[in-house]
Amino acid sequence: MLNAILVAIQLILAILVIVLILLHSGKDAGMASVTGFSFASSASVMERNLTRYTIIVGVLFFLNTFVLIWRLG
Repeated sequence: MLNAILVAIQLILAILVIVLILLHSGKDAGMASVTGFSFASSASVMERNLTRYTIIVGVLFFLNTFVLIWRLG
């Protein structure tokens, strides 16, 4: 039962990592072009928050992977 829950969490985290990475834009565009904001400071805050969320979800994905390996191995 716990293994099934961990696998479901892994799938959700994988989708979140993909979505968050795709929300990042190239060096030239920035988050402002996606959201329509023209203020650089607002876009900068949004980019920083997006980076934080991406790192947090990435670390959770990494840790969940090792828990799954330990439980299934």
